[in-house]
Amino acid sequence: MSQPTETDREEQALLVARDDPERFQFTSDLTDFGSYGTIHSAYDTKTNIDLVIKCQDSSIAFKRELEVLQKLEGDSHFPQIVDYYGVMRSPMDFDYFIAMTIEGESIRSLACRQTTRWSNANCVRLMHQLFEAVEALHNHGYCHRDIHPGNVTIKRESNKNLSVKLIDFGVAEYIDPPLHPTYDWTSWQASLQVCQGMPYTCSDDLTSAVFVLFKVLRINPFGAQEEWKENKEAFHQHPHAWFGEDTMWIAEIYEEIQKQRSRGVDYSGLSRMLGIAVPEINPRSKMEYEMTGDQIFML
Repeated sequence: MSQPTETDREEQALLVARDDPERFQFTSDLTDFGSYGTIHSAYDTKTNIDLVIKCQDSSIAFKRELEVLQKLEGDSHFPQIVDYYGVMRSPMDFDYFIAMTIEGESIRSLACRQTTRWSNANCVRLMHQLFEAVEALHNHGYCHRDIHPGNVTIKRESNKNLSVKLIDFGVAEYIDPPLHPTYDWTSWQASLQVCQGMPYTCSDDLTSAVFVLFKVLRINPFGAQEEWKENKEAFHQHPHAWFGEDTMWIAEIYEEIQKQRSRGVDYSGLSRMLGIAVPEINPRSKMEYEMTGDQIFML
């Protein structure tokens, strides 16, 4: 671990000064783990609301997430910052905190709860809202670079409608210039091109968004980790092999995104494709679900 610089110390001192030890009360309702830290549920005694607090040990990830969230302020597709601060544990141990609004439950959690796949109608509704969130992020100048079922959430709003949110911006990067990977970025959610070491583009975020559907459809074209690259190549060559007649629109969306890598992303074109993907289903229509207790079950 490298020694903190004088600039690091000055930045940390400012964050420590923002800390109000009496304000946030951590609860046991939610704890999740990520690459750079943990997510905790908490109660804000100042505003009397429940929220989540992300604790990170990486100053780089913290600064980028804070920067992106500040740019996204007021956009309903994303979490909203409540506060941020820092805590010095020891001269070599500093924790960075961002308190933000709760944005529902992850697609991963929802899908794991159910033994049935989502309806085709809900899949196209999910894709429409997720593409809207990705486009909004891109319009602010960032690629997400880590879109997967754990970073896409479903929130039940006060009017009982479900909305799709995009979270976790610790590895987000500027769109321009395209970032060339400095190490192997192979992952389940990454596009074939990213796994092959190509520069990250907006198309790669959209490709990862399509892969989110695989979780709710209960299919896994990519297999185990050691097979990811090989299976992504096979899927890329024949995406239609994984879908029936009713879900073939997913393969067509995937292929269109690949074509757009060279000619530029056309969000409106993708939206039009979603508009005719499922007969008699408007992608903007309400997602269908049932409640069992306080838990959402997608239809």
